[in-house]
Formats: sequence, structure tokens, C-alpha cells
Amino acid sequence: MNLHERVLSVLACKHVSEVVIGAPYSVTADLMDFFKVDLVCHGRTPIMPDVDGSDPYAEPKRRGKFKVIDSASDMTTKTIVERIIEHRLEYELRNKKKEDKEVAVFEAMQRAEQEQASRSQVQPPEEKEAK
Repeated sequence: MNLHERVLSVLACKHVSEVVIGAPYSVTADLMDFFKVDLVCHGRTPIMPDVDGSDPYAEPKRRGKFKVIDSASDMTTKTIVERIIEHRLEYELRNKKKEDKEVAVFEAMQRAEQEQASRSQVQPPEEKEAK
């Protein structure tokens, strides 16, 4: 899904009134006040600390507006990256096999053409005398 499709799918949830595109990783007091945030949710995947080592959800937790939800999915960014790498390796292997076959066919065709060309240049003596 592209960004527009993801935003629309989130907005389709009845509990969502607004989607903040380009929101910072850490939820700040300013962000919560400006957008009048009622609740900040996170799935059951591990919460990674911000670049400074702080909890990105410290402010919503302090306000009692943070909830962990069970999405019934164990999908993580790490899992997605591992799948991409695995499929990339499978793709490369498959294409290498195809390429090897194509090279073999091309080389066989070149040899056949060379053999035919060398046969047509060397004529038997009977044919030369008949002319």
C-alpha cells in the first residue's frame, strides 16, 4: 500500500478521527495538546527506544492515555526485512539459473553457426572439379 492508501485504511477505523502524516517517533506533550489526542495505541511488538534512549511513549503513559493492543499478528519490521532478503535471494538464484540456460543455448547456437560456416567453406574436391 502507498501512503495515501494506508491513511485511508486507518481513517476507515471508527475510532480514528485524524491521521498525522510525518509524526515524530516520540509522542510529545505538544503533539498531544495540538491534536487533542485521546489515546495512543501500540501493538504487542517490542517498543524500541528513541535515538536518545528514552521511551517514545513516556508522555501518553504519564497522562494515562497509552494502551497496548493485541493485533493478533507477530509481524514486525524485522520479519518483513527478513522476508524481503529471503525472496531477493530466491529471485537472484532463479534468474541466475535462467541466465545460465540462456548462455548455454546462445553458445550452442554460435558453435552450430561456426561449424556450418566452416563446412560450407571447405568443399569436397569432386564439387570443385564439376564446376
